[in-house]
Amino acid sequence: GLEEMTAKPFQDTGNILKQGYLEKRSREHSFFGSEWQKRWCVLNRRTFYYYANEKSKQPKGTFSIEHYDARLAFHLRKDSRKRCCFELICPGKRTYE
Repeated sequence: GLEEMTAKPFQDTGNILKQGYLEKRSREHSFFGSEWQKRWCVLNRRTFYYYANEKSKQPKGTFSIEHYDARLAFHLRKDSRKRCCFELICPGKRTYE
């Protein structure tokens, strides 16, 4: 299963490697399929955080990136954004698209 860390505000801006908006595919499937949700994402050396928006104080989710790999995944979308798609994968854990 997913080993989620305790959600807490991300304060340590000195360790941020990247931050910005990404679209994350939800785990829940609706009648129309999975939805893409715009999230403010913050990556530091050990952890990936995602928030509803850049002003949010509490993350909607967080996970350790240890043992995760990133790979391009053009097959995830059919629209003009397909060239930007990637997956974060780790055996035995949730894949983030």
